[in-house]
Amino acid sequence: MDLPISWDEAHAYQTTPAGKVVEGRNLTGGVLRWCHWGMTAGGDDDQPDGQNAREAISLMEKLGDKPWFIGLGFHKPHDPFVAPKKYFDLYPPGAIPLYRDPKDLTPAPPLAVGFGEFGAAFAKFTDTERLEFQRAYYAGISFIDAQLGRVLDALDRLRLTERTLVVFLSDHGYHLGERQWWNKNTLFERSTRTPLIIAAPGARQGVARGLAELVDLFPTICGMCGLKPPDGLAGQDLQPLLADPSLPGKAAAFTLVTRGAQQRGDSIRTDRWRYTEWSGGSRELYDHIADPEETRNVVDSNNQIAKTLSQQLQGMRQKKFP
Repeated sequence: MDLPISWDEAHAYQTTPAGKVVEGRNLTGGVLRWCHWGMTAGGDDDQPDGQNAREAISLMEKLGDKPWFIGLGFHKPHDPFVAPKKYFDLYPPGAIPLYRDPKDLTPAPPLAVGFGEFGAAFAKFTDTERLEFQRAYYAGISFIDAQLGRVLDALDRLRLTERTLVVFLSDHGYHLGERQWWNKNTLFERSTRTPLIIAAPGARQGVARGLAELVDLFPTICGMCGLKPPDGLAGQDLQPLLADPSLPGKAAAFTLVTRGAQQRGDSIRTDRWRYTEWSGGSRELYDHIADPEETRNVVDSNNQIAKTLSQQLQGMRQKKFP
């Protein structure tokens, strides 16, 4: 609804008749409207994401050297997991190993994962459903990888690459069977960590291991475009990390989720630890050096660390931003 307000030009595309689903099903038997996959006929441009890529290329060709900002949103690999058949064919039966939780997995607090009708539906998944889900998710990723490649190839062809800031990100991560969860909206690393790739003139190639948050993007883009951001922002300029990826990042990153109107969870991630507090008093602490998959809650044996991180969480809750 806000597209005409936020953008000079905006488009939302629809699947063409040639791109209809030829095979697929709801993995929960219709219990959830989510968990639906579909293999489609037709080509990439018979799907909305292919049309998004095509339109972005057309806009770049039309705008050329004029200053422009294009927000290119791809829907996949979001549910429903729909993609052209050729991307499913990249992952034939037997090609994808299933994740299995370790036997010493610490059970999560009730609000952390497995909540509501989702948990009940996921608990009924057989290995057949799990493999179909994962195959469709991978197909969606490969589909979007191809669309992004089209756009970046066009940027090269138009000789705009060296003058363009490209930011690739997602709004959240995703569980693919970890703790028997096949969705988002948790405070585990699988859900809270997002892709963030920035290519820009003058940026040094490399992987920055330091912490960053999506709130850092606004001041970073302002800085790279020679604009002064407003005072008091929650984010910070990432340009030093782009110039030298070996530099340390932020001291901590913060995430929260809600469970209805009354319950919530707050999480802090440092370079080593993730600490989480839930309504009702449940706490979690994971050591990312010894346990990067967050399978063992060590809060009871590290009370002082948990106390320090809890104080940092409380400080963030009390901060006021414009």
